[in-house]
Amino acid sequence: MSSRSYYEVLDVETSATEAEIKRAYRTLAMKFHPDKNPEGAEMFKEISHAYETLSDPQQRAAYDQYGESGGRYEGPDMDFGFEGMFGSGHPHRDVPRKPRAELHPLSVTLEDLFRGKKMRLKLERSIPCSHCKGLGGKRSVMKSCTPCSGLGYINSLRQMGPGMFLPQKAVCQSCKGLGKVIPEKHRCKRCKGSRVKTEADTVEIKIDPGMNDRQKVILKGKGDQAPGEEAQDLVFVLDQKAHATFVRIGDDLVAEAEIDLAEALCGFSRVMLHDLKGNPLLVTHRTGVIRPGEVLCIHNEGMPRAKRPGDRGDLLLKLHIKFPESGWKPNPALRAMLPATKRPADTDAEGAEMVIGRPISASEFAVRTNQSSQSRHAHTERDEDMFEDYGEDYADYSHGVPECQQQ
Repeated sequence: MSSRSYYEVLDVETSATEAEIKRAYRTLAMKFHPDKNPEGAEMFKEISHAYETLSDPQQRAAYDQYGESGGRYEGPDMDFGFEGMFGSGHPHRDVPRKPRAELHPLSVTLEDLFRGKKMRLKLERSIPCSHCKGLGGKRSVMKSCTPCSGLGYINSLRQMGPGMFLPQKAVCQSCKGLGKVIPEKHRCKRCKGSRVKTEADTVEIKIDPGMNDRQKVILKGKGDQAPGEEAQDLVFVLDQKAHATFVRIGDDLVAEAEIDLAEALCGFSRVMLHDLKGNPLLVTHRTGVIRPGEVLCIHNEGMPRAKRPGDRGDLLLKLHIKFPESGWKPNPALRAMLPATKRPADTDAEGAEMVIGRPISASEFAVRTNQSSQSRHAHTERDEDMFEDYGEDYADYSHGVPECQQQ
């Protein structure tokens, strides 16, 4: 086990948010995943264990308070802590710990989540050595571990404040929690005293239609197994790749399409896109004018709903209206066909100054308004610096209006 803290393993600050921890884990997991980096298998396990603790608020709080032992155990053994200190504690009980889960990201496409998929993966996992039955050598030559006096754990006190100490226990690193050690010459020849061996295995992962990004697929007992413990669960976290056409929001799909001005006014019926099965979608809109920013809702063309694959969400089609290019002049007959304007007549045009407007793009407008905002911000900072230079004698002018002095 690495001597680094879980925060150091993920390369994040102790004050990191849940999103920062998740982002760091995904980056490191992709870098050290055994499928891409065979030499990074041990590092990948270390990263997964660190993320498992820090991603859970309760486990993270326990880890921050009690250290690594707090993150691994269900909670501090208070009976052990206080009674053990005064000689009336419980004897050490070799109870199997609750197995931890191995987390692995699994890259999937939106099509996989739409249709469902079965995947078979080959992997290697650690299991107790069958030759020595997970002991690491002959039982007859085992000796009691000196550092922990054969208990398998080390007692310590953690200062919580002035005059306040919290008893805690940590796994003995000399015997790895066994309480016994085996001389090197008597260690198992197969596992070299490690007590475990590596075996190849194949697992099947089933992705049901409608599953979500970041959803977990749990394979019970398919992970590593340490001697005297239950096998860990193997957990695959679905990591959906970005799609070129659709964005998923819950059970709905969102896509964008462009229509002409004539289609916005008169309706349309044409193939605009293909669904996640690859089938073309003939989108039809017959009645009503489509205005800029409006969205077409196409019922039952979204994602399958979890556990109800026959029921689906909706497809939300954001329409962008393509207006004629600059310089286009409409036929006078077109104006006569359009609804009459409701604008009042120019009764007071006499003496008015005639001005001509030039259309600008939305991007140009954004640039101009952003520059103006930055300029105002710069002026405000300069004004504040000016008043700070004047000192307290001019504090009353910090808001631009002097206060009246009482006589």
